[in-house]
Amino acid sequence: MNKEEFFYRPKSAKEILLGRDVYHADDDIAETVLQLEPHQGLVIPEIVPEDFASRTRFLKKGNQVVLDVGDSEYDALRRGITPKKAHKKAMDRLKPGQHCGMVWRSLRRNEYKRLTLDESLKGTKELAWTEISGNEIEATPYTSVSGIEFYGGKFKLWVPSRTQKQGRYEITAESVPINKSAQNNPVIWTDLTFTHSCGITGNDFSFRYVRSEDFCAHEVAGIEKLAQRNFMVAGDRVPYSFVPFPIPTKETVQYYNKLLSQAVVEYESEDKKKMRPLNKAEREILLWDFVRIMGYDASFGKKGKKILDYGWALPKAA
Repeated sequence: MNKEEFFYRPKSAKEILLGRDVYHADDDIAETVLQLEPHQGLVIPEIVPEDFASRTRFLKKGNQVVLDVGDSEYDALRRGITPKKAHKKAMDRLKPGQHCGMVWRSLRRNEYKRLTLDESLKGTKELAWTEISGNEIEATPYTSVSGIEFYGGKFKLWVPSRTQKQGRYEITAESVPINKSAQNNPVIWTDLTFTHSCGITGNDFSFRYVRSEDFCAHEVAGIEKLAQRNFMVAGDRVPYSFVPFPIPTKETVQYYNKLLSQAVVEYESEDKKKMRPLNKAEREILLWDFVRIMGYDASFGKKGKKILDYGWALPKAA
């Protein structure tokens, strides 16, 4: 399988529904998606709340899942808060609603960190492709940086693009937890920051927060790679327990693939009913619905197979 096939996504409703038995669902949509067989397609209504003028505005100002990282540095250290603990607490207590992503407060920087499950899954998929193709993510640690036990490590990353035309992205990652035994890890991971620009990332001054950083798939792939491989700094590697991006289970990937390849949205335009693939906001809402139904362990907690064996290729009609 080449890169184009690996990252292929249908561009029209016709591509998705052609050759499939078509069903409709107005409610309990996530439950219905879970039950879809490869030969079945699903038509759903628009689900982004009408209060938002666009999907972009919803992703910026919608209902976010707030991670508990502690009230202060002291509180985070005292409670030994890891990303896994924060994810599990938030996801196991998730209430019904239309969620647009997760957010946490940086304990040392005057900003908030934001991530969509959609970008997180894209990042893990990108990591899987780099492993399968041999075009792996490269990393160079800045071993001479002082205070890494307190502030975390700094890396230069080179992450391949998902598209054919784009080359490698050069990314600088800072506040990366290094040693498993570092006492400040419960604080360091909340400060993770990148120097990178791809259209997803960037600081937003005009919406909810004074300052915020949106994480993208390239950054997710880079940090997960650091955790996976021995990019050595101070005799240790980035510990998985302090990767702030939730790594999906095979079940979550299979569900996400169905959203991409078996579901379409029906909408009205110029008094005509039309159909299209799900956009990012709709996928995000339905991903959080999946998490609410399945819980943290089934969605992101249990790890059985390697991510290479998750079955990233989209299901096709029989």
